[in-house]
Amino acid sequence: MRKRKMATLVAAGAVTVGGLAVAPLTFAAEAPRNECADVQLLGARGTTERPGFGVLIGPLADRIVGDLPQTVRATPVDYPANFNYNASVRQGVADLTEKMEDTAAACPQTTFVLAGYSQGADVVGDAITGELSDELVGKISSVILFGDPTFTAGEDFNVTDGNRSGIFARRAGSLDAVADRTRSFCNRNDRFCQGGTSLAAHLDYNKFIQQATDFAAENAG
Repeated sequence: MRKRKMATLVAAGAVTVGGLAVAPLTFAAEAPRNECADVQLLGARGTTERPGFGVLIGPLADRIVGDLPQTVRATPVDYPANFNYNASVRQGVADLTEKMEDTAAACPQTTFVLAGYSQGADVVGDAITGELSDELVGKISSVILFGDPTFTAGEDFNVTDGNRSGIFARRAGSLDAVADRTRSFCNRNDRFCQGGTSLAAHLDYNKFIQQATDFAAENAG
């Protein structure tokens, strides 16, 4: 399914580059390096965004670091985020998994917030459904997804005014293990999470940053 739709993704993403690739690097403040943070935020940027958190996950990370009463360390997922889509997602999943495993081993009391935008949301979902151990999944306090190409209509955790699924939709119930800790934001007619026609809708998620931060705060306590 993913391979059959890659031509559409690449064609649309070429336009998206103009809105994303020139954005400055964004990094959130971090808890002291020599201490275990209460919360570890791992954020995966969208396709074509420069290394770091990207234009959406960066501001979200800043807000979560600033708003949560717990100590928070925010770290970007290190992966290509390019149009070699399947390989890129696999690398993102591997890096996210490794970072969670390393943090859990060194800081067993730390919980995790996983956040992803566009291809980064796919990375987060694939890690949860395919790579993370049950123990690590149990340490996730919240999952925040924006414009997820694997968006599945009808899930209780969806935040959307559309009723269609994404171009790489998951099987219903795939994220049941974290359903009560997940919010997936998907705008109506978003080209990727709704299989729609609008790139503008895919770029319009900053309006949900505070809502997503509040959700992370509620679950981190």
